[in-house]
Amino acid sequence: MKYTKSIILFLIFNLILVFLMIFIANNTREIEKNNHILKVKISKITETLKINKIELATHQNSSYLKTLYDLYFYKIQKNNVPHIVKIKEVSNQDKNVKLVSSNN
Repeated sequence: MKYTKSIILFLIFNLILVFLMIFIANNTREIEKNNHILKVKISKITETLKINKIELATHQNSSYLKTLYDLYFYKIQKNNVPHIVKIKEVSNQDKNVKLVSSNN
């Protein structure tokens, strides 16, 4: 019976440790959720930056813009209004379709 006080003390100490671990685990989970949300936001911003870089490169590349113009507006009518290409017209054209690429 001389060990009962020490056993009770260790049981109380273990209970305190268990509740502390649960509290820390709960806080860690909240931090993990916030980190995941931040990663998603960062990936969206990164994707937007990539798109903006591509747009900047295309606006600075005049040959790319000329090729796009030739691809979509290949017929100019008498009143200088370009004729917009439709899907049927592209499929009716010969098989030499120009592919446009942008080098970054």
